[in-house]
Amino acid sequence: MQAIYRLKKNYQYNYVYKHSDKVSDKFFILLYCKSKVKQSKVGFSVSKKYGCAVQRNKLRRQMKSVVMHIAPRLQSYYNVVVVPRRMPPYQFCDVQTSLTHLFEKAGLVVNE
Repeated sequence: MQAIYRLKKNYQYNYVYKHSDKVSDKFFILLYCKSKVKQSKVGFSVSKKYGCAVQRNKLRRQMKSVVMHIAPRLQSYYNVVVVPRRMPPYQFCDVQTSLTHLFEKAGLVVNE
């Protein structure tokens, strides 16, 4: 995922946690809020309570892959944090359908 689409600093995550609206399903929680910067940015937060490091990194890579395809269609002026729930196992098709549905449900995807 390109750096222009990522949340990088701790204060950016904290701002989203504090001012966010949320949408969820049985696999993920999507936190989103308005930002002052035109470019939308996405961050991922996988807790240490979820499996070992290999499982967390695999899930993070899967989430980034899905969001990489959604990112060019995101509406401007939004910051998003994706948090997985503790419901293993995740298959890639589950991750893809769930995240796509959540972004559409939140109204963050522009259909062209």
